[in-house]
Amino acid sequence: MDDAVIQYYRRLLREDFPYAGEIEQPTVFVEAIGEKMIHCGNTGNYMQLYLHVADDRVVAIRYLCSCEPAANVAVEVLCGITQGKSLNEAAALNEGPFYQLVGSWDEEFAKKVRGILSLLSEGISHYRGANNGETASRLTWDRSYNP
Repeated sequence: MDDAVIQYYRRLLREDFPYAGEIEQPTVFVEAIGEKMIHCGNTGNYMQLYLHVADDRVVAIRYLCSCEPAANVAVEVLCGITQGKSLNEAAALNEGPFYQLVGSWDEEFAKKVRGILSLLSEGISHYRGANNGETASRLTWDRSYNP
């Protein structure tokens, strides 16, 4: 993990991880389990994203995870740049804002970013396809993800 990611993680520790937590009755819930999904190291790790969507906008986004620090940094940045966006804008996010906000282009961090963006994209796609945007969507990834 490079210095920029470490510094950002330390800031999150001081701020008590502002986006960590659950959303009661989320519009979208998506979960990744296992080592390869978001490159967190071992099979005991997981990432859960909770989104509350209203009028086609992400009005709240939170997460729970058991991952290494770089994944925490990636998901906190994701939450910060996703909240308030339309679903189309959220689904179209790319890696650039993550690298600019954190100041890191480290390859390990990049793997986490790609994994978390894929998780968000899958959740939005499943929400749109399975439920026509009317009810909560639950999606658990239990397959390996290889960017």
